[in-house]
Amino acid sequence: MTVTGVIDLGEMRHGPEAVVPEPVRTSFRWRFTWALAGLAALVVTLGPAMPEPVGLTESTIPARLGDTAFAVGDRFYVVTSDRTELAGPRTITAYGLPDATRLWEAPLPLVGALRGVGATAGQMLISTQPELLEQVESLSIKEDTGQIMWRRRALFEGVTPVRGHVLLWTSPDGTPTASTGREVLEAVDPVTGAVRWSYRVPTGAWLSYRYVSQAPTHVVTLLPSGRVEVRDAEDGQVLTAADLLPARPPEVPASYVQFAGDLLLVRGGPTVTAYGLERLDRRWTATIDLATEYVAPTCGETLCVVSHIGGVRVVDPATGRVLWSDPARTFVRRAGDLLVAEVRGRDGLTDLSVLDPRTGQQLNELGQWALIAPPGDGDLLAMRTDLATSRAWLARIDPATGAVHFFGVVRSVAGDCEVRAGAVLCRRLNATIGVWRPVPESARKS
Repeated sequence: MTVTGVIDLGEMRHGPEAVVPEPVRTSFRWRFTWALAGLAALVVTLGPAMPEPVGLTESTIPARLGDTAFAVGDRFYVVTSDRTELAGPRTITAYGLPDATRLWEAPLPLVGALRGVGATAGQMLISTQPELLEQVESLSIKEDTGQIMWRRRALFEGVTPVRGHVLLWTSPDGTPTASTGREVLEAVDPVTGAVRWSYRVPTGAWLSYRYVSQAPTHVVTLLPSGRVEVRDAEDGQVLTAADLLPARPPEVPASYVQFAGDLLLVRGGPTVTAYGLERLDRRWTATIDLATEYVAPTCGETLCVVSHIGGVRVVDPATGRVLWSDPARTFVRRAGDLLVAEVRGRDGLTDLSVLDPRTGQQLNELGQWALIAPPGDGDLLAMRTDLATSRAWLARIDPATGAVHFFGVVRSVAGDCEVRAGAVLCRRLNATIGVWRPVPESARKS
């Protein structure tokens, strides 16, 4: 199993596409890989008609304010802060899910905020977030014991989906510089750290990574000559190349780029030109301003263009033609063959609705919910929080019908909830992590 993710969305990229690749999110240190931004703000005052909770088993994972906590696969990790003198040496503690069993604790000799995590081949990868000119570091930890297998002054970019190579971006002294001609992109073995392939980035070149389910599949180089090269992230081989951009001096940043499915979008002022990633063949040009908008990666067979100030346009990926637009929506994501859209009201609360992806027609109004699992092909997992009591009701929602099935309630919840390995995890008001599981049917009958 290969899993990758990002803890803090202030991540560094080695090209100007980093400016607006995804929706702006908070930099609060408690950050799950796919937790929805603004979850703590999605609270409603619930009336007395809410159903009584179904039985849930409850466990606690210890944590303090300032600790970084995150899940990778079926493991949960708590990393102590390095900025509190009373905390002592920094440690990482692993817990098994869904029962929250403590597995091990080990020293973690990293300084600074944590940036990215991943797991493959029995190893857990972790990287620091660069701040100003601090050195960045990445290390590989044995999942079963916490033993450090290797440590590098390099930035962790992800784990490739097929061979499980760890992509590391390195510079001579480990500081986050770029485009000097001395940086190297390496793919290394997760257990031994042995280099499987490497690519020295030319002077003035900018790198961009295409991810599928948070695993890097392609590396795109934007050269000062205007040439664009697409590499396979598994072996570093050039798959295709073409002269797509105007030439520029090496010290001038390259054009913004973003990936959308099998398309490479290249910014040209307030427009983008879409190229097929496999052959860099031109597909279409459309009015999309990557300086103020981004293409959401969660829209299924359509492209959802979301403005940073609000509003959504849904685009046909084959032609670039706008299928529909809605200035009131703030975000959209796929749920099976449908779209779930958010509308932020004047009261700061978010209403969810279900839309037809081809027409924008509203099919169901779901009300004020916070999603705690990314929509897929089944029901939505969501919660409503009572601000007065800090209780949160958990429910499954059928997006096709709008039917709601409550399956539990959790108490003293601060936010940042997610679902892992059949359990719901939330940060509590006292900074610990609550872990809730449905009581087995056999136990309920007895």
